[in-house]
Amino acid sequence: LGSTPAHIEQFARAIMTTDTVPKWATAKVGDATLLGVAKGSGMIEPNMATMLSYLVTDAELPEGTLQPMLKRVVDKSFNRVSVDSDTSTSDTVVLMASGAAGPVDLEAFEQALEELTQVLARKLARDGEGATKLIELTVSGAHSPEMALTIAKTVINSPLIKTAIHGADPNWGRFVMAIGKAFDHPVQREELRILFGRGPNRLTIDAASMEDGTADLEGVGALLQQEDVPIELVVGTGTHQERVWGCDLSRDYVTINADYTT
Repeated sequence: LGSTPAHIEQFARAIMTTDTVPKWATAKVGDATLLGVAKGSGMIEPNMATMLSYLVTDAELPEGTLQPMLKRVVDKSFNRVSVDSDTSTSDTVVLMASGAAGPVDLEAFEQALEELTQVLARKLARDGEGATKLIELTVSGAHSPEMALTIAKTVINSPLIKTAIHGADPNWGRFVMAIGKAFDHPVQREELRILFGRGPNRLTIDAASMEDGTADLEGVGALLQQEDVPIELVVGTGTHQERVWGCDLSRDYVTINADYTT
């Protein structure tokens, strides 16, 4: 028992299965501290899965606020992670508050909780079984939050997208295919733009540049070779956007799951 970083890491390591690194994060809200510890590497798809996450705080929070707050936060973090699109019955997320540090601003606490769980969500995706790359996928230009999130989940769960990114293949057709699987939210091909990378090195592929040969596929391929792969899909002229996280699908994923049994 203890509260030092060494004690926290011991606990984080104790709950690991096929994880390669322990996962934990902390945050301060006023006088209170928030700690999150998570594990998960395979069988991870939105709706949690074989993920375990324990969130504890010494903040004093009004009765009845924790459960709805946790649901809102999980829907913006852990429920947006995809490793392999498989789920399990053993997923758990728990939030416990002792109240020892006294009251905190509820809005500030929820913001800190959301940011902390998103840090852990990214750690889960980065440490996916056999993963070599973290994918941060944003869908923008959607006509509703439901449209943006549905398309984002459809794309981040696609094995063909995951393998293309693993091989640094700037395959426009695979993205078009994956987006097209969101049947209830059609996207006009002429409105679709795919942006790779961040900042001044950001590159765009769309139907026009593919047809006239001006798309910088070599440059996009170089961006896909990096360990962090930010991608934005602009799917229309709407005002809504949503973000999800995932990882590539490698040969090691097959090896781990062919050899591993419980």
